[in-house]
Amino acid sequence: MIVKISLIIFCAMFCFAQTLSAEKVWQAQNQGILGMDVRSISVFLKDDSLILAACGSSVYFSENKGQAWKKIFSLETEGGQISFVSFDQFNPEYLYAATNQGLFVRKSKNHNWRRIFNRVNVETQQVKWITFTPLNTQKIYLGTGSGLYVSEDSGASWKQANGGLPRSEVRSIAVHPVNSQVLYLANTYGLFKTIDSGQVWKRVYMTSYKISEDENEDGDEDGDSYESAEERQNLVNCIAIDQHAPKKVFIATGVGVFASNDAGESWNKLPSAGLGNTNVNFIVACAENQGAVYAATQAGVFEFMPELNRWQENYQGMTAREVHTLAANNKGKELWAGTDKGIFRTAEMTTVATPQTCEEVKVVVEIEENKEINIKQLLDEISLSEPTIREVQEAALRYAEVIHPDEIKALRRNAKLKAFLPEVSLDYDKTVSVSTNPNYKERVVGPRDWGLSFSWDVGDLIYSEQVRLIDSNARLQVQLRDDILNEVTRFYYERRKLQIELIISPPKTTEERLTKTLRLEELTANIDALTGSYFSRHLNSNGRNKQTKMNN
Repeated sequence: MIVKISLIIFCAMFCFAQTLSAEKVWQAQNQGILGMDVRSISVFLKDDSLILAACGSSVYFSENKGQAWKKIFSLETEGGQISFVSFDQFNPEYLYAATNQGLFVRKSKNHNWRRIFNRVNVETQQVKWITFTPLNTQKIYLGTGSGLYVSEDSGASWKQANGGLPRSEVRSIAVHPVNSQVLYLANTYGLFKTIDSGQVWKRVYMTSYKISEDENEDGDEDGDSYESAEERQNLVNCIAIDQHAPKKVFIATGVGVFASNDAGESWNKLPSAGLGNTNVNFIVACAENQGAVYAATQAGVFEFMPELNRWQENYQGMTAREVHTLAANNKGKELWAGTDKGIFRTAEMTTVATPQTCEEVKVVVEIEENKEINIKQLLDEISLSEPTIREVQEAALRYAEVIHPDEIKALRRNAKLKAFLPEVSLDYDKTVSVSTNPNYKERVVGPRDWGLSFSWDVGDLIYSEQVRLIDSNARLQVQLRDDILNEVTRFYYERRKLQIELIISPPKTTEERLTKTLRLEELTANIDALTGSYFSRHLNSNGRNKQTKMNN
């Protein structure tokens, strides 16, 4: 019975390892790019050798799949930022740059950029998103810091959308791939849908913000203000429609990814298992690549795997952690990532293992029982030679000097008790008098006065300032504690997963072996950075102990 159970576990791990080993390596594509903080990428779908990228205040263009880049536009004014770039997918000669100073367009043949959207209001001037309809080559949708604008004549004139859409910062726009009357728009208040080209809008996903009475199409043009990071958590950052199954819609939010199978009428949150950071910046759906969904986060690029109901990081060759944007080519075989360290591209996407593959592997494992037992022994040895996750977590908290929750409770209790203790003051005074008569030189000292007083602050008895400061610091400590534990736990188990993969599915090429070895070293270094090198010291200590035992 024991052997049978262990074989089933091994089968599951082997299938998972096979999935991992199919992942292709990311390659940096930064030749010619001066800056590295890439915020937007656009691929011309009919010829995916043509790529646009936005980096800071500049736009870069490549005609050979990113092997070389050329700067073709730059905002000269101070503080200029380009938030979004796009091809006109009907005509690659037209290039668009959405900036905080309006919308610019260039026709490739004449190389001149023109500003075709310009407003006096600061929020409206900030263009966040641009998209086109699949059937009308002259219709453009523009998302700004204070609402949606539409042009029916390729940007010659603009009008603001109405239909009950509240005026707010537009964060993303997506158009139905077949029916151009259907649009999705994400703003501060949630996700809105129209089925009549914007005549009427319906909110199909809500954020924590409530629509006030004056936030409508007739209101003022003031932009949104956010009081805290917590208020922004469930905002929608990006919308993605499955191009071959348009009823499937995905939204990336600050708390994870949500999916709808009925065109936005109902939503289900995808599991967060395996997702390194639930604040998802961008999302793409590649229908032709087995319905793959990819998420860009501050912890890397992740693919959702329906068969395993979890996310998997696409890490090989990716030296950047903070990923701002993603783009895929028409076939979904190439993925582009814009990061804080430049642009990366992968040639082939991950292939998900099928249940049939698992069954075939299971048969092989049952035949090679002895091999499975040896692997189990190796896995046990890995666990024995390395610190446990609890030890690593405690080391990380010690290194960051995070106060333990019990200590916070003790500080709060002592602060409350302190409020009941009076403030004691002891006074001493004496009177000195001198005679003013010149015939008498007398000096009298006294009387001597002593005073002892006790006082309480009534406000402190109810809720002291010290308790308030402790509570405020405690919230910061709890957030810091959670962030550190999540980060070190992710690195720890990602490293363990890679170790299992190396054992079960050894690299077949030198390049693959080198890539995985470097990734293992990178994960070890990440854990060391969070624990003050505790992890490596523990590994080296165990290594020396083993060597001593062998010598004896």
